[in-house]
Amino acid sequence: MSKQFNGQLLALARQVRRLSQAELVEKIGSALTQGTLSKIEHGRVQPSEELVGAFSSALKLKSSFFFDGAYVREPMVSYHRKRQKLTARDLDALYGIAEVYRLNIRRCLESVEVEATLPSLPAIDPDQYERQVEEIAAAVRQRWQVPRGPIKDLTKLVEDSGVIIVPFNFGTPLIDGFCQHKCDGLPPLVFINNQQPKDRYRFSLAHEVGHLVMHHTPHPEQEIEANRFASELLMPSKEIAHDFYDLSLKKFMELKLYWGTSMQALIYKAWQVGRLDDRMFKYYNVEMSKRGFRKREPVEASHLAESPATIKWIMEAHVGDLGYTINDLSDIFGLEEDELREMFPVDRPKPRLRLIVNQR
Repeated sequence: MSKQFNGQLLALARQVRRLSQAELVEKIGSALTQGTLSKIEHGRVQPSEELVGAFSSALKLKSSFFFDGAYVREPMVSYHRKRQKLTARDLDALYGIAEVYRLNIRRCLESVEVEATLPSLPAIDPDQYERQVEEIAAAVRQRWQVPRGPIKDLTKLVEDSGVIIVPFNFGTPLIDGFCQHKCDGLPPLVFINNQQPKDRYRFSLAHEVGHLVMHHTPHPEQEIEANRFASELLMPSKEIAHDFYDLSLKKFMELKLYWGTSMQALIYKAWQVGRLDDRMFKYYNVEMSKRGFRKREPVEASHLAESPATIKWIMEAHVGDLGYTINDLSDIFGLEEDELREMFPVDRPKPRLRLIVNQR
């Protein structure tokens, strides 16, 4: 093989498959030692063709996966909402899958580029607004010229501003999403758990947009600020305050269907804008828990659109306009066809937005 074996990609593959070095050595069952495996991953030893085949078989990847000069990024400028029970191995695997997406999106954007139709996300230091996050969310709505009232399709707005949303099944409800800032010639990326209810998905997406706008430098209050940003982006205080009258659980159900946010988020918003006192705020939270509504709310906002499309368009450009076959993409990405189809929408209709094909 003429190309250099990339040990970082071997370590990434292990991470995605949730295998330690010792477990991979045992799985291969050859004369490979953990010491040799470590040297291969650090680029100090080049594996034989036979050993590369063993890695491919054990990790269920094509050999081409390991022969790319790209470097693997640390999960540095990444932010996520996670819960304490999420294991380190599961979190590492999620970051690894995100990195596989990033590397392959980078490959695709060498041939096509997505044309944004809205202004890009601004970079705003909350200190400039004296940490008044709600004002920053209002500025973003104004930048995008969002009309008064609920945002009908937040996903389209975010993608039209040049952000690529990557939806996939995280395999756990313990993390909703995380993001990466613009870097390495790639636009901002938001990785979102597509197993969430639509109302929670929208809040998670707005939360990640808040990070992209405000948190280029980590801040101790960043998760709280991103929640405040998401709340104000989706439910502007001055507009929604007028809807908080004759409040009841039934009323919050109705408002959920109108504003496209969870009952829990609406109850908090009503308290935040002074339409619920502390006693009633506590009462509604107790009722939500007692009735099991914290785990599953009684109404679903299934009417909401919220379907990421940019990756669909990129893949259609390759399969349709550029003439790549599924087998071609499988070889380029280093993924078996079944996993390729699971990760990427390679059998989709024509793109709605224009993609610019780079002639190289």
